[in-house]
Amino acid sequence: MSPETSTQPAASAARDPKTADSLVLSLVGSGGDGVVLFGDLVLRMAARQGLYGMLVHSYGPQIKGGESAVTLHLAREEVRYEGDACDVLLCFRTRDLKRFSSALRLQPDCLVILDAADDGDLPEAIGSTRRPVYRYPFATIQDGVEVEGEPKNMLGLGLLTRALGWPLELARQALEERFAQRPKNVARNLPAVEKGYATQDAPALPRLKGHGRPLLIESGNEALARGAMDAGLKFFAGYPITPSCELLETLIHELPSAGGKLVQAEDEIAAMGMVIGASYGGQLAMSATSGPGLSLMTEMIGLSSMAEVPTVVVDCQRAGPATGIPSRTEQADLLHAIYSGHGDQVRVVLGVYDVVHAREAMLKAFHLSEKYQLPVIVLADAYISQRRQARDPVVPPKEKPRRRVWEAGDSPQRFDPGDPCGVVPFHLPGTPGGQYIAAGIEHTPEGYPSADTANHQQMNAKRFRKLLAVAEETRSWYRTLGQPGARRGIITWGSQYGVVQRWVQDHPEYRAFLPEILYPFPLEAFETWRKGLEWSATLDLSYQGQFHRYLSGLTDMKGVRSLGRSGGVPLSTRELAQMLAEASK
Repeated sequence: MSPETSTQPAASAARDPKTADSLVLSLVGSGGDGVVLFGDLVLRMAARQGLYGMLVHSYGPQIKGGESAVTLHLAREEVRYEGDACDVLLCFRTRDLKRFSSALRLQPDCLVILDAADDGDLPEAIGSTRRPVYRYPFATIQDGVEVEGEPKNMLGLGLLTRALGWPLELARQALEERFAQRPKNVARNLPAVEKGYATQDAPALPRLKGHGRPLLIESGNEALARGAMDAGLKFFAGYPITPSCELLETLIHELPSAGGKLVQAEDEIAAMGMVIGASYGGQLAMSATSGPGLSLMTEMIGLSSMAEVPTVVVDCQRAGPATGIPSRTEQADLLHAIYSGHGDQVRVVLGVYDVVHAREAMLKAFHLSEKYQLPVIVLADAYISQRRQARDPVVPPKEKPRRRVWEAGDSPQRFDPGDPCGVVPFHLPGTPGGQYIAAGIEHTPEGYPSADTANHQQMNAKRFRKLLAVAEETRSWYRTLGQPGARRGIITWGSQYGVVQRWVQDHPEYRAFLPEILYPFPLEAFETWRKGLEWSATLDLSYQGQFHRYLSGLTDMKGVRSLGRSGGVPLSTRELAQMLAEASK
């Protein structure tokens, strides 16, 4: 029976009993087709069954009509990489595939689902499949022209739910959860889901069996926001900028109920000024932005450093410079985060590995900022910020970061230059006998303005001693992958974690080093790790090889190759293999 004429689900339809540990699904369409919603609903169904998963979406800068695609990796074990080739490709228009031909690949037995009215061919660049293409009438055609009809994404959701062997009830529950505040949307979309599910000759896919316990779904931005709340965040100010907007949106909904306040500022400069003001008043405060916004915040971050007021900034990196490609990922803000600003400026820079790590990274960021009274920049990127992951439930931290505050009887000096760590109790405004009088101008240990050059040297030394203490405390803030005796090494950071973990897992001749703290860098641990290597390379998503340039200023990197490229799309293991082969010649 053709998909066009099937009307009722056949519970006893023959299915392939083969099971699988994981499946990679690619959903491709144009802006307005709802493929991101489609993927989100599939991920919700998987998480309800105890399946881990990752959803990565790719889209252009257009409001509607541009490219839009989702990659879903579902598995029984935790997922950190979306995979190299898809087991399922569902595409509403073959012409849309051309926009993703550089990143999309088919497994030899990939199930390809196309529209019944689409006579286009699959691009050669994405490969081929031994399995017959399955056709389904997603589009509504009248007089040879596509017109608005039943939602394609809902038809596809029903069809795919049946192909996966999942009950229709799962799809209904996912819809109700997604549209909890808009029940009319459930009623509007459910008939199309049911129609797709009713397809009697629906193709069969290997069964994925979950662990039976529901998992938590978070995007990277949601995890960053909630990690800040776990740390005790009480004030957030920010200006919406892609790809950090969801962090702001999450806090708009969740921070007030936790006793915090949020301000959407007129620009990033104002936002950072508000954050410094709130922290000056004794509250844990932060902002979030992307590369252009971090550029605007630079002067205010310098004020945080000079006045020694704790602040945290999350930078969700995107392809730059200037407006660049705002919807695409990159790791090219590294040198800006570490070195930007005038004068000898003290700051700490952390990198985020993935969605699961994001909460932990925020807790550590606030700990360092509050303890050492300095700005901390947390570097995520679009690949982490906007992906969604099904993960284990979160256990709230038992302890929250605390700032040591001045009390009567402590030294009256706000900036004691003799303190071994460069940190003294913070004078909260209004504390009797503990007035805070310093601003952004250089000052004496008591906080009074000073143009004395000897004092300037002494105060710079005092501020930079904080970094020595930070380096000592964070000397174990890194991860290694692979066997210690492997002779080939990869040094990388941040969102490259997933692809490098997969590579090292499949290639035992490699090991990898990934710092969690980028500045100050855990140099002693790195030098110990690299002993015995016969060949090594750095890897990042930047045209200049910024990570390699940075490390070359810290230690001898002679003979270490610099690998990577500009951002846009994440690296795949296939691309990594080509880079390593070229570099090894």
